[in-house]
Parts: sequence; structure tokens; C-alpha cells
Amino acid sequence: MATTQQQQSQRVVIFGECMVELYQLVENVYHQNFAGDVFNTAVYLKRVNPALQVDFFSAIGSDLISDKLLAAVEAEKLGSGLLQRSKTARPGLYMINTDAFGERSFVYWRDSSAAKQTLQLFRARNDISPLTSADWFYFSGISLAILSEADREDLFALVAELKAAGVRIGFDPNYRPVLWQSVQQCREAFERAYALSDIALPGLDDHKVLFNAQSCDDVITQLKALGTGEIVVKNGKDGAVVWAGGERFVMPAVTVKKVVDTTAAGDSFNGGYLAARLAGQSPKAAAQLAAALAGFVVEHTGAIVSMDNFRAFKAHYSL
Repeated sequence: MATTQQQQSQRVVIFGECMVELYQLVENVYHQNFAGDVFNTAVYLKRVNPALQVDFFSAIGSDLISDKLLAAVEAEKLGSGLLQRSKTARPGLYMINTDAFGERSFVYWRDSSAAKQTLQLFRARNDISPLTSADWFYFSGISLAILSEADREDLFALVAELKAAGVRIGFDPNYRPVLWQSVQQCREAFERAYALSDIALPGLDDHKVLFNAQSCDDVITQLKALGTGEIVVKNGKDGAVVWAGGERFVMPAVTVKKVVDTTAAGDSFNGGYLAARLAGQSPKAAAQLAAALAGFVVEHTGAIVSMDNFRAFKAHYSL
């Protein structure tokens, strides 16, 4: 791990999947983009805090659409040195439809996603130094869920090794029931991830389903017992409850004029929170920026707001 924690030196490795996104413009007309939970977080993390070096750790194919995905990663100024190339698989794909209230439904085609091969391809390098030299390693429940059981165990071993080397760990559970064999399998994986995490950003809704949590404070109590250092519990329209440095506070959600698409609300919140914390801001200031960013993102269609539109946010919020 880098020896200094100055903003300019911070390097974040973000592990997981980026997919081809199709979102509906009008009936039978879709726009194509690239997105995925951790990729969305990586994009907003880098946009909000450009001084960070943010490396995207995943795998894509060797086809034309993978070339375009690589170009999209680099266009966002994300590091692509950890982006593996598979000769046998391609990126996954998903389609978003949104209702009149901005709530979305998804259809996925990800069974043969190249991202599932990430660790296998990385192991062939026989060099872990690009990860141990990072300041932060961030992953999600989806990052875990798409892996085979053997690769999932390898990921936990890798995260433990990174933590022992001084790399700080960030985790968002982001529960997707269809990706897990059972609720119990998911519970056990999430508890292991929380026990390794310096910052965790769970959602109350996920914990209601998985752990029968009744409140954000229930989630905080559980994660503190597991050893998580800093806890940000997202609660939709009711904002977030944060526990950091022995202090608990509530950050209200931002009121928006019209919710257009909630696809990346949590992902963008995570990116904003981490961007501010890694810039040295307090948990309260970070949560305030994160709430503002999530509110801004849900006013736009798709997971990634265009750079032209994003300038409006940057005009009001800068680190």
C-alpha cells in the first residue's frame, strides 16, 4: 500500500462487472451504453474526484463490443491495465425498462459474461503487485455472485491478503437474489465481506430480506459486531444513516423535481461518498455530497449521466 494518504496519491482498484446496457427511449427503441454496479461507482468516483487513480479490474472479450467497452472505460479516464481479455467470452448484456415513477425492471443475458473469468485470467499473470500497491480495493455482492464457488473463495483469500498488506477495503452488498443459489449462501458471503471491510455501504432493503433487519440501526449493530470500520446504510427516500468514528447521524435524501430512472442511485451514492472521503472530507460532508449526487443521477435516464449533463452537478459540487 502507498505510504502516504494525500489525495494525489490515492489509487483505487474496483473489481466487478461492466455490461452492455440497453435502456428504453420510446417503445421498441433502445439506447446502448455500458454500465454495471461497480463500473457505475468507478465512473462517478473518478468524475467527482479526478485526482484519484481509479483502476477497473474486470474481464471483457476480444470482440468489437468489447473494444467499445474498453474505449468507454478509457474515455472515463479509468485505468484499464487490470482489464483482462478473454478469447472465449463476451460482456454480459441487460435491458432496462422504467415505469412512470422511474422504477426500473431488468432483463439480463450474463451467463457467459467474460467478467466471470476475471480471476482466472488474472492468476495467469502470476503478479499480485498491481493490487497490493493500491490504497483501496472495492467490490460488491454482484462481484461475488457472478463467480464460481472456487473463484469466490479465491476472491475472499485475495481480499484478506490485500487487507493484510494494508490495502483498505470497500464493499457494497447489492443483493440480487437470482444470482445466488440460496439466501443462506448469500448471507454467509456478505458476512465474510463485511468482516474484511473498512467501509461498507449496505442498503436497508437488502438487510430486511437477508437478515430480517427492521431499521438502519439494526444493520449498523450487525456490521459493527462483524468488525466493519465505517458503515453507511442507504434507505432510499429516507436518506442514509452513517456510523463513523463512533458517531451516528442521519443524512436526509435530496428532494428531486422528478425521478426519471433509479438505476444507479445507490452506485452513484457510493461513488460520491468514497470520492469525498478519499479527498479528506468528513463523513457528514461525504454523505451530503453522495446524497446530492444520487439525487442528480435519478433525474436522468440510464446508469451513467452524459458528461455534458454531469457538468451541471460539477458546477455546484467540487472537492
